[in-house]
Amino acid sequence: MSAGGDLARRIAETYRWHRRLGARVTAARHCHIVADPLRPGVWESNHVESVLAETDDEIDAVFADMDTHLAHTPWRVAHTDGFTPDGFLARLAFAGYRERFVAIQMALEGPIRAARMALDLRLVESEDDWRRLADLVRRNHVEGHVTGGLLLPPEFTADMVAVYRAKSPECRFRLVYAQGEAIAYGACAAAPNGLGMIEDVFTAPEHRRRGVASAMLAAFADDLGAQGCETLFLGALADEQAKRLYARLGFRPVGLARTWVKAPA
Repeated sequence: MSAGGDLARRIAETYRWHRRLGARVTAARHCHIVADPLRPGVWESNHVESVLAETDDEIDAVFADMDTHLAHTPWRVAHTDGFTPDGFLARLAFAGYRERFVAIQMALEGPIRAARMALDLRLVESEDDWRRLADLVRRNHVEGHVTGGLLLPPEFTADMVAVYRAKSPECRFRLVYAQGEAIAYGACAAAPNGLGMIEDVFTAPEHRRRGVASAMLAAFADDLGAQGCETLFLGALADEQAKRLYARLGFRPVGLARTWVKAPA
């Protein structure tokens, strides 16, 4: 396998590790199923992944195991990457699953090309911190870019923040403050395979185009580098402009990840 292919596989492995944090994982036939019965509406915590099924019988077994282990949720969700067999992807499309998200996995293998600027960047620890984070996550969901245009109720936002808390301390969130107000957030994690992962970066609209996101990413890069991570990565939605910012900072496209969703009947 080429060096690029090896990196893409390590990134795919890290995403799987991250999605499984705080959830129940079942090694089923030809796949793994991640489940969180307490939060049945959160796709990241209730899905199938690591699918190896290629034949019709194997793919039928994956769908059957999804029905068994995800009976607590009306949604059917599959996370796929560049290592998912084409036959399974074809069956997802045939069965009425829709690509709700296509994310470009982008890697940084050298210094980040971002100017450092003073940031009031604080770790999310206290209940007040989590409340402030929840307020910003709600703004992110209402804006709709990360939800694929879905109108999500406040209860979903609360569940999503609970999922974030369940991933701690392996994945830690930070808030950016300006004049005592939380204006941005993001998370980073040093994965067990040595890669540094950056996730869930958001800046309130009225504070964009001021270098806040770039400075936050630079701070994360410094933090992860201090933990021994020589290669960092993040995901950019394919139809969003954030990918251009990440490219200017030195991140390059490595692979694609897709979220396939079948809505309740």
